[in-house]
Amino acid sequence: MRGREYLVALKAEDDLLTLHTLHWADEIRDPHQEVPDLPDKTEPTAAEVKMTHQLIDALTTDWDPEDFHDTFQEKVEALIEAKAVGEAVEKAEPAAKPTGAVDLMEALRASVERARSPKDTGEKADTSDKTGRGKPAAKKHTKASDIGSLQSLTKYEKATKAGVKGRSGMTHDQLADALAKGS
Repeated sequence: MRGREYLVALKAEDDLLTLHTLHWADEIRDPHQEVPDLPDKTEPTAAEVKMTHQLIDALTTDWDPEDFHDTFQEKVEALIEAKAVGEAVEKAEPAAKPTGAVDLMEALRASVERARSPKDTGEKADTSDKTGRGKPAAKKHTKASDIGSLQSLTKYEKATKAGVKGRSGMTHDQLADALAKGS
């Protein structure tokens, strides 16, 4: 292979012979020697294990490989076709930078609650809003007496009504402070 010597594993799978390249012994390093402050293996708590099982059960679906497509290959083929007919091809915008850390346990808890099966709650499971973005739709309050009340509006409605900048990244408390300063 490319004029070099490789360590490989040759396996018979179905009606094929497959060749898997392996690492030489001197290429394998102990992560604890390379990164001294690497945490040791920890055991999950019973609550974490329970939540993990609930999340897996809630999100488990039948898998059909025909449902998935190589979108990268499809985009490249579309670009090649566009270039072949003489259309201008522009570079894609760079990916957006991440906005910050997320509390993983809170995200898992919220995901389990959103995806809870109907047999657990006695209701129909709802995992996305009508836009398909994966978040439940905000509840609208229709009572006239509730319209002026800050407590009855959602976080987004409060911020929109007050014209608060940067509202999507604020916590409820930060939003309350910003709204208090604005009034």
